[in-house]
Amino acid sequence: MKILMVSNFYPPHYRGGYEVRCKQVAETMQQRGHEVRVLTSVYGLPMDFSGGFHRATEEIEGVRVDRWLDIYAYGPQPPSRPWTLVHARRQLADARRFAKILSGFKPDIVNWWSMNGLSMNLLPMPAEKHIPDIHWIEHPWMINEYGVAGEKVAPFWEGLWDGSWGAKPIQPLLRWFGRRWERQIASEGIPTRQFPNQPRHMVFVSEFLRTLYRDAGLTFLSSEVIFGGVPIDHFLAPVRRHGMEGPIRLLYAGQITLDRGLHTAVEAFGQVPPQLRSRLTLSIAGDNPGEYLDGIRRRVQELGLTEAVTFLGKVPHDRMPEVYKCHDILVFVSTREEGLPLVMVEAMLAGCAVLTTGSGGAIEVAKLADLPLIPKADSGTLARRLTEFISNPAVLDDVALRGQEVARKEFGLDVMIQRWESTIAEVKRSPINPRGECR
Repeated sequence: MKILMVSNFYPPHYRGGYEVRCKQVAETMQQRGHEVRVLTSVYGLPMDFSGGFHRATEEIEGVRVDRWLDIYAYGPQPPSRPWTLVHARRQLADARRFAKILSGFKPDIVNWWSMNGLSMNLLPMPAEKHIPDIHWIEHPWMINEYGVAGEKVAPFWEGLWDGSWGAKPIQPLLRWFGRRWERQIASEGIPTRQFPNQPRHMVFVSEFLRTLYRDAGLTFLSSEVIFGGVPIDHFLAPVRRHGMEGPIRLLYAGQITLDRGLHTAVEAFGQVPPQLRSRLTLSIAGDNPGEYLDGIRRRVQELGLTEAVTFLGKVPHDRMPEVYKCHDILVFVSTREEGLPLVMVEAMLAGCAVLTTGSGGAIEVAKLADLPLIPKADSGTLARRLTEFISNPAVLDDVALRGQEVARKEFGLDVMIQRWESTIAEVKRSPINPRGECR
């Protein structure tokens, strides 16, 4: 099949596990004989002297990657005014780029990944050309940015065409100009008033996310849950046996933001009894310069943990296997609505015991592996769990062994890809009835 994958980010310019998994799927499907093309944003590319981006096309592991789309929620934005007019022109340019790829590449299926920060005008366009589409969902971006029927997108365009974005004295002129412009855009097949979005199929990375979307009113004709997979051989390492002596090495890995809970891990470290704390170290893999991280560094100093805490900065994903293998416990203390955390499964494969809040889809990993659960933002309970692990290493070993067994059985990339490939083939074969719905 010819598969067009659309994602807001794509490595090496990325922010988290969603886009890492996108890359793994793109490369694996290419290796399995499909023709895969990726359309992503200019995120991570340098700006030119005019405040624009040099849009790039490259080949990564045999996959063509077009970094052509603007990104509206991350990174620097061109400083042009008036903002409404410039923003609209950029989004329309994105829609034209997308239409050009649909016409030139002629994909058998469009596979959406995260659209967070991208132009939502793109979503209805495959259906207009009778191209089936399928979503891989790891984040509530559609709830936050699109809505049930595009109601979060439409007001911007309605205001543009109606002239209400300008000063009152010139609104009639803007309205006249806007209506003419709207007719031209409509003739190109670019939606700007109504945003029908009935994808052929939705794949959620966890049952938690499917329920979250349903509760928000986003119901779909066809959906399923496929656990996100990890390349087992890339991360697998023997579980390390621990005795009553020697260091216990903690790891925090991921984005450094308030809702990811790094402060909870630091506070817990400081609450471990001093006679046991001397055996602990904490490594922090991730970076997000700003007030929150500065506060974390100050708190480490205040607690007297400077010698025991190491800030690794952002570690490239291909180096993470070695990082996991050098640690004993992953503390996953997120409070946000997680999809299905990649980092938990990777660490479990590498022999780490995982302590987790079970937030969002993380609870599905935790239940399968019977992992110890920590209430959100509860540094006291986390400190007691760490104390238990240090005082009774057999408990630490059991958690690590149990986690690794479940990760190998339930979360292998090969298992995920087999289900994903079968799903895509079925979606492509599904006939469409006159109302545009899958039968």
